[in-house]
Amino acid sequence: MTVESFTRLEDPIDVMPLMHKAFRAVSDRAEAMAAEASTKEDVAELSELFAFWIKQIVYHAAVEDEVMTAPLQNSQPARDNETEHTELTGKAGDLANFIARGQAAGLEESVREAAFTLEEEQHRELEERFHEVEDALKEVLGEKKVTARTIRHIHSRVMGVRILELDHFENEEAFVCSLVRNEMDELTQLLMVRRLLIDDSAEDSRWIIDWVRSELDTDDQASLDDLEARFQSAVAQPA
Repeated sequence: MTVESFTRLEDPIDVMPLMHKAFRAVSDRAEAMAAEASTKEDVAELSELFAFWIKQIVYHAAVEDEVMTAPLQNSQPARDNETEHTELTGKAGDLANFIARGQAAGLEESVREAAFTLEEEQHRELEERFHEVEDALKEVLGEKKVTARTIRHIHSRVMGVRILELDHFENEEAFVCSLVRNEMDELTQLLMVRRLLIDDSAEDSRWIIDWVRSELDTDDQASLDDLEARFQSAVAQPA
């Protein structure tokens, strides 16, 4: 790695696309495995990968809700115009198209609330879809014979989860992360991303950051390593 190739993350929240890149690497492998599966052994291997995928996304979503979405929501003033909020929330599936319209119309807070609503809904739907696939995999593993029909069924469900995940990442990077940059100082962001990457409640507290790092190229690894040094330094500083 050369000095020129190293990119320092300007804002700590800029680590989010790197984390999303790691998730996409797992979902790519899961989709490929589901498409090529033909035996019970193949399904068992897919089930193992899927269990890891679930573990990561459930932790990720829970911590995001706690340390990112909730503080941003708590910092906003209450809205009186519920009609505006409801109308925009109904269009939240196409977030990129209505952000500009809402802001141009002076509805920044309604757009903001709609985006948070979408974030929460996508987290819930992702978890539900993940468990649906998990149940389908367990059902197939309990059968005597794996058929092409059951494989197609699993593949279609994995594809559905993957599409929902990609939509969620796109909306999060486009809107929620920009709010973090604008409204949270560097120290707050550093402590937040540390929670996303380090699980102090686990026996191996580095299970997340080590996994993310393993899915990145050399340049992105350097950016992640630099960020880790920054948030570890922030934690070490006296209050």
